[in-house]
Amino acid sequence: MFEGNPFPGLRPFEFDENYLFFGREEQVTQLLQRLGNTRFLAVVGASGSGKSSLVRAGLLPELHGGTMTSTSIAWELSIMRPGGDPLTKLAQALVESNLFGDVNEENVLQTRATLSRSGLGLIEAYRQSDIEEGSNLLLLVDQFEEIFRFRQSGDKTGQEASHFIQLLLETARQTDFPIFIILTMRSDFLGDCAEFKGLAEAVNEGEYLIPRLNRKQRARAIEGPVKVGGAEISPRLKQQLLNDIGDDPDQLPILQHALMRMWDYWLN
Repeated sequence: MFEGNPFPGLRPFEFDENYLFFGREEQVTQLLQRLGNTRFLAVVGASGSGKSSLVRAGLLPELHGGTMTSTSIAWELSIMRPGGDPLTKLAQALVESNLFGDVNEENVLQTRATLSRSGLGLIEAYRQSDIEEGSNLLLLVDQFEEIFRFRQSGDKTGQEASHFIQLLLETARQTDFPIFIILTMRSDFLGDCAEFKGLAEAVNEGEYLIPRLNRKQRARAIEGPVKVGGAEISPRLKQQLLNDIGDDPDQLPILQHALMRMWDYWLN
């Protein structure tokens, strides 16, 4: 029996909440098809369009379930955000995936040093890892647009941001090791990709622009979690919610937040 609130509110859905994630089944299938043909995928959409949820709660569980049959069904996942130090964040994400022994600061520093040596640093880190032979490594760089805060910087931070991007691009170009790169990025930052050599070309080739949910899909996003929670929503309320949000993708987080609040109110 489900306990708790089936709606996440303003935050994204997480990997272990895929059973609450409804309405984007067709988009998940499209992402799986794209990933079967490329090692570099850029999931792009407006703020609040559901990029992180689509990848975290839609695509990643499907990969773990062995849905993509064009490659090994064994996957290791590393998830990060660039933040203020993308190389350290990448090293932490790799170590926290239990691919480099114990999760401690020493291993993070050693992994960061490996990443920093050359543009092939991520490939070398994969070779040094404890990943089982034949297993795929998927690196998700969520909210990739954070990297653009360094684009005008000529200091060490700006150089490390450029090196981080070269790590991703060099890794995506090679085919000797099964390493896959997925970015999520706000669409209003697409033009900023030209600030880094090779990035605009890679994004253009691997771009997946999130389409708007149609009315039927939005209805599933409302009804599905309600049913998982063991309840029902009245047709009148559902239609009112659908009418209120219309086709505006900016309203999707607000819808989730409203549903979360309504669920709490209903319980109490």
